[in-house]
Amino acid sequence: MANLDENKVSADSKDILADVLAEEKKKKAEKADESSKKDDKPKKEKKHKGESGAAKKFKHGAMATTLTVIFFVLLVLINVVATKLFERYPITIDLTKEKIYSISEESEEYIKSIDMDVMITVCADEKAFSSLSTYTQQANEVMKTYSKYNNKIKYQYMDIKANPDFYKDYTDEVAQYDIIVETNPEGDDGKKIKRTRVIGLIDLVQFNDELTQMFSQYGVSVEEYAKQVGNDLTFISYYGNYIESSSAEQAFTSAIMAVTDPSPVTVTFLEGRSELSEFSYFRTLLTANGYTVKSINITTDDIPEDSNVLVMGAPKVDYLPEELDKVDKFLLNDSKLGRQLIYVGDYGQSDTPNIDEFLKEYGLEIGKGVVCETYQSNYYQKNYYTIASDISDDFRQDMTNTSPQLLVLSSRPVNPLYEEDGMIKTFRYVNSTSDAYTMDTQSQEILTRGQQSYIVLASKAAFGVDNDDTYYSNILAIGGASIISDQVLAYDQYQNREYILSVINGMTGKTKGITVTPKVISGNIFDINEGQKTKLKWTFIVIIPLVVLITGLVIWIRRKNK
Repeated sequence: MANLDENKVSADSKDILADVLAEEKKKKAEKADESSKKDDKPKKEKKHKGESGAAKKFKHGAMATTLTVIFFVLLVLINVVATKLFERYPITIDLTKEKIYSISEESEEYIKSIDMDVMITVCADEKAFSSLSTYTQQANEVMKTYSKYNNKIKYQYMDIKANPDFYKDYTDEVAQYDIIVETNPEGDDGKKIKRTRVIGLIDLVQFNDELTQMFSQYGVSVEEYAKQVGNDLTFISYYGNYIESSSAEQAFTSAIMAVTDPSPVTVTFLEGRSELSEFSYFRTLLTANGYTVKSINITTDDIPEDSNVLVMGAPKVDYLPEELDKVDKFLLNDSKLGRQLIYVGDYGQSDTPNIDEFLKEYGLEIGKGVVCETYQSNYYQKNYYTIASDISDDFRQDMTNTSPQLLVLSSRPVNPLYEEDGMIKTFRYVNSTSDAYTMDTQSQEILTRGQQSYIVLASKAAFGVDNDDTYYSNILAIGGASIISDQVLAYDQYQNREYILSVINGMTGKTKGITVTPKVISGNIFDINEGQKTKLKWTFIVIIPLVVLITGLVIWIRRKNK
């Protein structure tokens, strides 16, 4: 019994022990399994994390490459667009003190308005032309600027020696280094009309008064003497030290105006009677505004048929009757009128009874003495250096100043003999104050008191035969050569230049003109001062490289920290 119980107990203990061992094995197995799962999980997570970093690096690299490509594409596009814009709307930096490579706003506006094809041909190789002097270098740049502002204006260089066939139609007119400006507008009959203006080397520059006065003593102009010595280049090689400024802008603008003007106007200066002034600046002003300017010797030459305006510039010696007969026939124009005469008187003239009688037929008289003002507010330094502000509104259409003042130095009074007589009328254009008087320059005696006139217009009218139109021939009488003298026309504080041009435009029916001031060129071609050199040096050697370096460092640091 006891044995049975012991066996039973022993059996039960084995089973229990086996069960316990099995349970412990099961637990160990479960723990081992859990431990294995824990070990596997971080490995999987770590592996997943590594794959994500690589993806990010790839993505970041691809983005950087894409941005770089986009940047360079944009850079190329900007460069292309900018190039096209600069060709159409040129943007240049003129570092010269006098802005010698720039053109005035007036010229720019006019050039942009040209709607006709214009060709500018330089009769030389470009390198040879530009290397002649600083003035030809400037002319070359000005010409190119014009073509940039208007694509209808084109230029070319054609060496005469290398292209003889091209110049066969110009051989009598042009020489080496001349510049031909031409166009082919269509006339009323539908046919092409070739218009040409030739610019010589001396047209690109302005000589000082010393040289012009020296030649005037011999009765010749600078242009005439240049022809006598052979050509412009030879002349300039002798007298280049008398050059004081550039006239390139005037030369190009006036030539383009002349060949594109539908109604070109020719102004002829009458010489040969010891004129008191050459009126060089006045001629330049007219030329720069598209007028064709000529000169003849009235004692020997006939008045050219294409003349529209004559200028009698303060002759010291009286005209002969046959010479005045030429002028009278010109104004009458076979009863068609439509002609203009500008007569300039001056206190330095001798007696001119024949001219006085001629002017009297148009209701005009050039009085004795000089006009003086009583009060200092109406004169400049001297009482006969007067300032005129009483100016008629007639023919002021091209003036920008609404309250102009003219400087008048030692002017004779211009007296209208009547306001109207038949088909002739007179108009007072520029007057003194009512406090003015005239004085004899020798005796200082006061001759007359009251308001005086400096400029008077006399107009003769005629009715059209085949229509109801009225035609006019006018005489603009100016009391003093100083009003249009070189010195006074160059002043900016007075409006003599603007006014006289506006009046002539109005008389001739010409379109609005522009005024171009000569530019003084000094120093070398680039003509930049030391301060500008220093700025350029710092800009290109230090500032730009430093900006590039800093930009590169910032980009590198940002990429490294990502």
